[in-house]
Amino acid sequence: MPASEVFEAEIELLELLDFKPIFSKGYQCMLHMHTFADDCSIKDILIAYEKDPTTGQTVTKENPKFTRSFSTIRARVTTRVPIPLEKFDVVPELGRFTLRDEGKTIAVGKVLRYKPYKVDIEKAAADLAKRMEKGAKISETDKAAGSDQVFNMETG
Repeated sequence: MPASEVFEAEIELLELLDFKPIFSKGYQCMLHMHTFADDCSIKDILIAYEKDPTTGQTVTKENPKFTRSFSTIRARVTTRVPIPLEKFDVVPELGRFTLRDEGKTIAVGKVLRYKPYKVDIEKAAADLAKRMEKGAKISETDKAAGSDQVFNMETG
């Protein structure tokens, strides 16, 4: 399953908090995706679809600085750690998420694109070898990472 720290999503904003009525670049909240829950940040808002209160028609804004409640946006979301995810079109269950702030759900969304997280195996192996040369104590997880062992039934 692919993992990513940055993904692009279609987000439908619900009612925002009274003391934070604007959703903008840099907005920080909790991301809940399948069993994952952690802080995330809005990197960019690419497109916003807002309803004009006077005419009732949908207005499209390119690269808006902010948007308000009950609008639909296309944004890039960043997380602190790589999370396993999939595009909504491929596996809908792994492509859905919610954004929460102060215990209230403020948005729901679906993953459209993501940037795959690359693990530099050569760098990790060189770091492990360097630590072994120094005589550092190697943990069981480091030993398992260096071998072909996938799962150990005795230690879990």
